[in-house]
Amino acid sequence: GLERLAVELGVSDRVRFLGQLPHSDAVARAAACDLFVMPGVEEPFGVAFVEAMAAGLPAIGGRGEGGPEDIAAAGPGMVLVEPGDTVELASVIERLTADRSELTRLGAAARETVAANFTWDRTGSETVAAYRAALSARRT
Repeated sequence: GLERLAVELGVSDRVRFLGQLPHSDAVARAAACDLFVMPGVEEPFGVAFVEAMAAGLPAIGGRGEGGPEDIAAAGPGMVLVEPGDTVELASVIERLTADRSELTRLGAAARETVAANFTWDRTGSETVAAYRAALSARRT
């Protein structure tokens, strides 16, 4: 698994595997991070991105993926990288962590993007509107 890979890559002294955590512990630990990185190859929506950004963390996700692309289109706070391009990913991480003011600015922007676009009220209203449109189209 990942723990063995960390040993093989010689980074096990810089990586901690916490296992499964209760949600409250996971949220508290995430808030202590500098940024959220999940450059996966498939992420249909990206609830984890929204949760991290709501906690004020800039996020790095894969370009061409549904969730990260949609979130990045909603506003600042999400940086997109080419999936599988480890050089680009490392470069973005190094750039962001080297510039604390940019990291702080992007984290605040991430929080604002989520607050403006990903609330339960807005999601509920958009869902109701989609159902109404579907029902209306079906009747005609």
